[in-house]
Amino acid sequence: MKMSGYEYNDRKMAKWQGFVLSDHAELLKKSDALKNKCTLPKEKQSPESISETIFQAFSTEKQLVLQMDFLINGLYEDDLIGIVIGQEENSLYLQTYSELILIDSSLIRHAEIAESKKWWDESF
Repeated sequence: MKMSGYEYNDRKMAKWQGFVLSDHAELLKKSDALKNKCTLPKEKQSPESISETIFQAFSTEKQLVLQMDFLINGLYEDDLIGIVIGQEENSLYLQTYSELILIDSSLIRHAEIAESKKWWDESF
């Protein structure tokens, strides 16, 4: 394209590569941080203690934090956080922010009621 004696050299997609590369580098940093993250094992509780905590969370409609008792690649998975919406025999229905999870109660290592944070709390 010529404009009054000045030739504009459009670099087309080359000018966008700087944006793509910086976004890609940021995603790689986040991915590395997630790979290096490990969840420490919590104290293994008795089935009675776990059942009591689950019942308290269910009856008060508070969030429950669960650590499962199995390892993936030598590490514990992140804690499951959600609200108990039902229980059937040896199964527990946990509603998380994104999905409904069916959990075998015998696979729970540790259960605790999540501390609720208030919107006016500065540490939130």
